[in-house]
Amino acid sequence: MTSSSSNGVGAYVLLAFLVVMSVLRRRGVRQSKTGSLNKGERQRPILMTWLDPLLSVVFVGSVLWGLMSRDVGHVAIALVGAAAGIPLGVARARTMYVRAVPDAKSVIFRRSTLEYGLLAVLLALRIVESSIAKLHNSPATYALTALIALAVAESLTRTLAIGLRYHREVQMLSP
Repeated sequence: MTSSSSNGVGAYVLLAFLVVMSVLRRRGVRQSKTGSLNKGERQRPILMTWLDPLLSVVFVGSVLWGLMSRDVGHVAIALVGAAAGIPLGVARARTMYVRAVPDAKSVIFRRSTLEYGLLAVLLALRIVESSIAKLHNSPATYALTALIALAVAESLTRTLAIGLRYHREVQMLSP
């Protein structure tokens, strides 16, 4: 398969993923309107939360892989970035998680502008991927490797922490 046809398939997969996320988001918005939420809270389907890290991987996974494939130094710095992302993900999960809504298979979160900022950064990294690939082993590529690894690890850790807490609460609320 040629590079352009694999990119075409990837575009269709990404489009399908974004459609699913949009449908789930709309469902969460509808559910939020019917429930009693405090100011700054939103209801979100748990499935959307589980799919969230895929967005990070889809947008920047190839960039991170390309950087890590350069040398052992980039792998090491990616591990450092990921290690920093783990406690950050746990802290964000604690901050944003409010409660489970088992009947709607949803969770209540506090709103955060950090989420939208992170999404914008991931999108920007994907857009400038070709420019990044042309950079040589410079301090900038090491810093970029660490930051991307941090973002991916944070997203995975946050999702895992939220998912575990959600399932624990659902089990406690079950008769």
